[in-house]
Order: sequence, then C-alpha cells, then structure tokens
Amino acid sequence: MTSLSEARAKVRKDFDTSPHRLAYHQLMLVEAGNGDLTIDSTRYSCRAGSVLWIRPNQVIQFAAVTDMEALLVMFTETFPLRMHATMGMLDDVLRPCHWRLRDDEPAGLRRVLALMRDEFERSDQGPCEDILKHLLAVTLLHIDQMCRSRRRADQAEADAPSDENGELFLRFRRELEASYRTTRLVEDYAAALNCAPRTLSRACRVTAGASTKDMIDARVALEAKRLLLHTDLPLGAIARQLGFTEVTNFGKFFARRVNMTPGAFRRGENPRN
Repeated sequence: MTSLSEARAKVRKDFDTSPHRLAYHQLMLVEAGNGDLTIDSTRYSCRAGSVLWIRPNQVIQFAAVTDMEALLVMFTETFPLRMHATMGMLDDVLRPCHWRLRDDEPAGLRRVLALMRDEFERSDQGPCEDILKHLLAVTLLHIDQMCRSRRRADQAEADAPSDENGELFLRFRRELEASYRTTRLVEDYAAALNCAPRTLSRACRVTAGASTKDMIDARVALEAKRLLLHTDLPLGAIARQLGFTEVTNFGKFFARRVNMTPGAFRRGENPRN
C-alpha cells in the first residue's frame, strides 16, 4: 500500500505521461485533486471519490501531470482469498475498471482501507498476511457490491447469474485468455469447456450481458489496440499474432469493432461516425 505521490517519487520521471503495463493488480481510490487516466485506450476523468481497478497487463497512462492524490493498493493474482465465482468475474480486463462513488459509498470503503494500511504499516511484528487477505477480500466485496448496485433497475432476479453460469463464465474467460490468439470460433471454446455452444452463450449473456462471440471479438480487439499503440510492429505482424492469415481480414475486423482502420487508430485519428 502506498500513495500516488509516494509512487511518483520512487519511479522514473516520466511516470505521469509514459504508458506502462503493470504485472499486478492495482486499486486506486482518488482522495483529492483531479486528472485523466487512460486504461487500455479508454480515458477516464478522475476526481475525489473515483475508484479504479487496473488489472495485470493493462496499459495505463496519465494524460498529464496532475494534482491528483490517491491511495494505491497493489496485490498479485495469487494473494486474494478464494471467493464466490461471481467475484472472480471482476478480475477480467473486459469488465468495468472505473467507478465514481456515490455520497453514501466512500465512508465504508475508506474504513476498510484504513484498517488495511494500519496492518500493513505495523512496526512491531510486521503485517499479518491472513488479516491483510481478509481485509482485501472485504475491499473487493465492496467493489462487487458497487457493481451490483449499478445494475439496471428493471433487471429481473431470474437473470442473476447462478453458480453454474458464473463458474462456466470464469472457465470461459480463462480459456479465452489462453486461446484468443488462435481461434475466434464459439464452437472451439464450447468444445474446450465440454459444453454446448448454447450453454456457453447463456452463461455469457446472463453473467456479462454479451454474446460469446462479442466477448471473443472484444478481447481480440483490445489486444490489437494495445499492439497498435504501444509497439512498432507492422500491421501484418500484428495480424499474424492475433491469428489472422490475411492483413486485409484483420483490417476489416478492426474497422468493424472500432469503427476506424488500424492505421487511423495508430495515428490517433477520431473514429468514423
């Protein structure tokens, strides 16, 4: 645990403006000031009360030097306690990563974070790993509760994810991370998970509100954006890395998903209407 100002002081001078990729999870609670932060090509305007969850391998970049101050909580993928399947869905680069707390929400989260920091900074016996794990679990449950409270008001209870749908969706997301570079076929993922395509589709619809195909294509498009913005690889090499045999097919796929060509995206042009 640390503060944004402490992190700035410990790393390179271009920390605020240089894009960088984290190898761990980072929760950020903005406590004062304001500024813009880009996560995987999406810019978020942050101010006091903003919460961000940056996952491993996401590319982040501060838009400019700001007066923003925040509390940072960093943890590895293996540190948190095992929780219900629906909680694990937050550990997902396609899930929300920015929230603005309502007036009644910051107090509870800050209390938990204060307890976590006190335990982390203990000088007598050092931090107790078990206590930190439980406090982190409470923090993640707070974020999960925020996500649930922001669901559409008219969503039927029957649409809530069951244990079976949640578990299957998590297995699908793990398989997607392993295979999105080699296949975009729903049938291949269903076969790998030993289920029918229709069953997988329902799990994705109920859990994430999107089709299986849309989830697959969104992950491929996200990686394409990362490679276009943060590498100098030619389009052909990027296409091959993402499983396209022809660069023209990659171009058509990207234009359909992002509403602009890969070259225009790399140049920073505005998307077409």
